[in-house]
Amino acid sequence: MQLKREDSPMKTILTTLNAKYIHTSLALRWLYVANKDRFDLSFREYTIKERTERIAEELLALECDVVGISVSIWNVRQTRELVVALKEARPELILIVGGPEVMYEPEFFLADWPIDYVIGGEGEFVLGELLGAIQEGLSTEIRGVSSRGHIDHTIVQADIEKLALLPSPFQLEEDEIDRPHRMVYFETSRGCPYQCQYCLSSLEKGVRYFPQAYIFQNLKYLIEHGARQIKFLDRTFNLNREHTEGVFQFLIANHRTGLSCQFEVYADLLHDALIDYLNTALPTGFFRFEIGIQSTYEPTNRAVRRKQNFELLARNIRRIMDGGRIDLHLDLIAGLPYESFDRFRQSFNEVFALGAKEVQLGFLKMLRGTNLRRDADRYGYVYQAEAPYEIVCNADISAAELARIHQAEQMLDKYWNSGRFRQTMAVVFADHYAGRYFEFFDELGVFYHSNNYPYHGYQLEDLFRFLYHFLQSKAIDLLLPLRRDFYSHFSRRPKGFWPELLDKKKRKQLLYAIAQDQAFLQEHKLNREIIEKHTAIDPSPNGGYWLTCFLTEGNRELYIEWLGVMK
Repeated sequence: MQLKREDSPMKTILTTLNAKYIHTSLALRWLYVANKDRFDLSFREYTIKERTERIAEELLALECDVVGISVSIWNVRQTRELVVALKEARPELILIVGGPEVMYEPEFFLADWPIDYVIGGEGEFVLGELLGAIQEGLSTEIRGVSSRGHIDHTIVQADIEKLALLPSPFQLEEDEIDRPHRMVYFETSRGCPYQCQYCLSSLEKGVRYFPQAYIFQNLKYLIEHGARQIKFLDRTFNLNREHTEGVFQFLIANHRTGLSCQFEVYADLLHDALIDYLNTALPTGFFRFEIGIQSTYEPTNRAVRRKQNFELLARNIRRIMDGGRIDLHLDLIAGLPYESFDRFRQSFNEVFALGAKEVQLGFLKMLRGTNLRRDADRYGYVYQAEAPYEIVCNADISAAELARIHQAEQMLDKYWNSGRFRQTMAVVFADHYAGRYFEFFDELGVFYHSNNYPYHGYQLEDLFRFLYHFLQSKAIDLLLPLRRDFYSHFSRRPKGFWPELLDKKKRKQLLYAIAQDQAFLQEHKLNREIIEKHTAIDPSPNGGYWLTCFLTEGNRELYIEWLGVMK
């Protein structure tokens, strides 16, 4: 389609549907800064939870000539609804799409969606060529651009040095107000050296780095202008030792309270000197590492061309854990080739045993363009026809087994990753399910399912009640740690679902006895009012009583054992 504009500049809106409001699209910002000085260009962001009809109405009200949309796996369904609504309302509106979901199969989307152009790859400069051609009525047969009359499978790579000369996408005036409340996505490099067959990054060739001065100048700006969360998009942040150490040292030297930084790292490549440095110099909670382990089964890793030394990886993770400075997020994928239900259970247990704060249990998705999707028949894969293309089964794991892993994953998120049950989980895994971590979440998931417990729309107290009943079914008595975990969410003594261990008369006697213990009160800076109005009392295993004090001043929570005697 060609459109020559002689009367007024062509107006273009760039947009996307983020998964959550807190997320931001770096792609839109790059496209904007690369082309804003040549064209009448602006960008708008929405979320997948918003009504596509309302989004279409808002975009149409802007009276633009072109809409460019970034499409990813999480927003593909809603984006299709949006482009249909836009074209039905204004057939002459030019629609350009790009992004990882569409760029590897442009002919499919041009045939199935009412769109005009698909851009393949990094489109910062390609978009400008395309808009110029449309505006001047020239040919749109441009490298990396597909249309119904011209399919081009080129995946374009932008010149990093030229990108670094553009106005910064990290310093936009449009982001000033919301920056402290949203995630800032940052990249110091593009590309990935690895060939994991399930990942789109494996299709990129080489790794390209932004100039160090450019990286530092933009990070300095974000630190000084209110950023609270910076997520680095580099596929393997610690690939280049000199680069990694330089960025880490810069961030530590410019640390600001309230800022956290998140990186995807390859744990095999973490060397001892760097770990020692981080364990010594890094402020606690400043860095968060995401480490994709995916599987500990070597035949599986070979099948998907994933190089991994689990022994070295585990050693490095333990050293980081021992340092206590970095929050770790470890990833597993269920449904990879050759990994049966029992073998996946072993992978899970080996990874969970490392003790990370979060363990992400994901499910294989057969992404468009990946080699594993191309080779799906070799491994007997059956997968969803629509995004997110999650597998249903393969030759080594059945649909019923994957359904059980889904149940276990729900339990993992609710009872481990949420951080709400730290004391209870510590006892569970130390005394009752030692080394059998997956078995615990699996059995809890089966218990949930058999009792029709809700996975959504529950109250906090329900989570504790469900776990309490499950543990009772296993003849495991963890009432006290459960209470302690439950209490930690409140500033005043809550009513629990569990049976009271002390009757009202005995509790009253205890409160009086404790209130008379002046040495105890003085030691813990308590008084009679706090004891009577802000304290829960439970028997302790030592024959005394645990006092949980709910104090709003400074969010102070006290767990105190009183070993006195009632008179």
